Amino acid sequence: MGRIAGWLVLLGLGTLCGSWYGSGVSGTLIAGLLASVAAGALCEWLLPAPGSMWGGALVSLLATFIPDWLFFLPALAFEAGVGLGTMVPVTRSVGMKDPQAKNSGLAWPRLLLALLPSFFWLIPAMADLILFRGLPQRYALLALLTSALAQGGGLTCAHLAVAKCRVWQIEDTERYRIRQLHGRISDLDEERAQATRMAHLSERTRIARDIHDNVGHLLTRAIMQTQAGRVVAQSKGDQSTEQVFDSVGKTLDEAMTTIRRSVHDLEDEGTDFASQMEAASSEASMGQLQVDLNNGIETAPAPVCRCLTSIVREALTNTVRHSSARSAQVILRDLPAFWQMVVQDDGGIQHSQPDSSRHKKPELQRGMGLADIEARARALGGTTNSGPNRKGWKVFVSLPKEPWFNRSATEHVEDRKVMA
Repeated sequence: MGRIAGWLVLLGLGTLCGSWYGSGVSGTLIAGLLASVAAGALCEWLLPAPGSMWGGALVSLLATFIPDWLFFLPALAFEAGVGLGTMVPVTRSVGMKDPQAKNSGLAWPRLLLALLPSFFWLIPAMADLILFRGLPQRYALLALLTSALAQGGGLTCAHLAVAKCRVWQIEDTERYRIRQLHGRISDLDEERAQATRMAHLSERTRIARDIHDNVGHLLTRAIMQTQAGRVVAQSKGDQSTEQVFDSVGKTLDEAMTTIRRSVHDLEDEGTDFASQMEAASSEASMGQLQVDLNNGIETAPAPVCRCLTSIVREALTNTVRHSSARSAQVILRDLPAFWQMVVQDDGGIQHSQPDSSRHKKPELQRGMGLADIEARARALGGTTNSGPNRKGWKVFVSLPKEPWFNRSATEHVEDRKVMA
């Protein structure tokens, strides 16, 4: 805005001086004003193109033959200085980026040819200074000095604008780098937090496994020995000893129940359901299937987690081996009374067997994979439903939550070793 304001001030002063010199505003003066405005606007529009200053150069040449236009030379020189200060850095940068032009020796001639119009304002001023005497010569000298100062001012304004643009570019670059660094720091913090969490979960799982393998087995042996001692005392008719063994057995049963609950809690807390489900989906796809995982379950007991991950692996493996599907969708829902899972692919079944196999009974065509899925779900009290759906194959699994809210049922399932 400051550059345009300075240019307009020079145009206004030139108009005032021209009207005072010619005793009024003439049509020639108005034409010179319009020509100067058009040349300046054209230069501002085309910068930093090489031919942006030729409009001002043409008006300067016409001022040689039209004396009233001499008063607009400072404005033309100011705009020429702006073009000079804008084009020199751009032309140099282009020459540095173009090694072929730099090595061919054409960089400097091109630069001189592009900057030559910025000095055409000297022609009418020098011509009037040489050809005229008296007052016109003084006006020509004044126009020459004023134009030189105006060009210096325009050059300074252009350099300030270029420097400001460079400062903005540096600030933008630094802000971009700072954002990148913040993003990297955030990623590292997330990775560190995830690694710490996984380490805690692994440690919980290890502790639960050690308690189950060591303390649990020792307590089981002690319970069996106590029961054997109680049977021996009962056979001998020693009631006092039998009561002692019975009391010790009840205490050991309570200890076993407490340890079992603690192991279950540690195992559940040490299970990262989301990570295991993502790992199962990516591993089972074998890189041949695009899997869209929509997980709505945040946490689940360890047996449920193992059951669902195993079913996902089996279902996606069957999709890769026995269908022409390109994508599959895994949906997990956490309902108030159930955990539900749906695996849906978009491919048809590939019949690798002879056509006569299609006439067999459905129960004879069911493979071991579907039977394994049903067995895993049934072991936790759930149900499954598998079959064609839309253009592909669908596996639906529903597991009840009620057994896991009842500790006795949970322990009963665990004691039977019915795990997915």
